[in-house]
Amino acid sequence: MDCKDFKNKVVDLFDKEVAPNVKAECEKHISQCAECREYYEELLTTAELLRPRHSPVLKREKITVNTRKSTTFYKVAAMLVGAIFLSGIAYATIRVLSPQKTTEKEEQRMLRAHFVSPNEKKKFIKNHGDAIIVNWTKGTWVQNGENSFVEEFPTNKYGYSFSVKTSTVMLDGQKLDIHNLPNLPASALKKMEIIRKEDRLLVYLITSPTLVPTNVKGNINPELTILLTGKPPKGAIMRTSIYTQQGIHDNFNWKNYLYTSWTSEIENIGMQLEEVAIRKDHHVRVNVCQGVSQEHINRIKKLMQEKGITNYELANQK
Repeated sequence: MDCKDFKNKVVDLFDKEVAPNVKAECEKHISQCAECREYYEELLTTAELLRPRHSPVLKREKITVNTRKSTTFYKVAAMLVGAIFLSGIAYATIRVLSPQKTTEKEEQRMLRAHFVSPNEKKKFIKNHGDAIIVNWTKGTWVQNGENSFVEEFPTNKYGYSFSVKTSTVMLDGQKLDIHNLPNLPASALKKMEIIRKEDRLLVYLITSPTLVPTNVKGNINPELTILLTGKPPKGAIMRTSIYTQQGIHDNFNWKNYLYTSWTSEIENIGMQLEEVAIRKDHHVRVNVCQGVSQEHINRIKKLMQEKGITNYELANQK
């Protein structure tokens, strides 16, 4: 398998019906090719950031390259970030929905432009080009394919970034010009709907009051299970010793969890705990695998205390 084949098949890894031979070929290639491994990790990161915090609790069995593959959301997310590549456009489409971290001042604005610098080092950003970044606040209804939720955070920590090459962004029915974006507060956005149509993403931003259906829930799941492995598990490409899963589980197999990290700037356990702590009815379970040091246990206990987690339990693997 060469790099082109891998990038054509990488979305299949998010499918629970992925063929064994495809899985094996991808595992072998990603273990030998640093560029494709970086591409795959970016895809995983984007899918993780796009996942709804409030979603059905399902068992997620992962292959040895740490694939999230048994929920509808991850398949949809993978298709969204890879759809335009699969249609024949450069694979750098990962930036289409890659959330961009914002400053406190920028969070107050609904729209801002990101122009790619000539010195940009990341290929997937340079190739994908300029983008319109959208921010919103608590109460905004976000409809992204099959993923629909109401924002529960006071402000969203990450704005969605839409490439002007591969996306059309509409504000109240009018197409936006990246060089002439209106200066509106993030709180003005009431609904954002993202639709894939052929080789483009259509993004509809609505500022008029919108009635949210009663079956659309918030995006914070108050239940979280943390798995401490002590050291990176054998066979895992992502070198981490901490994993998470929404809901409360008594499983100690890392393949049934989603990888996270202690300190990553994009997605780390501290950020997840902060989110859970927003809900007063939160409940966190920490599953401690055999051989985990007391230092790791104390570290997670201290972090939970710092992030405002008041209801948690520790369970040791027997």
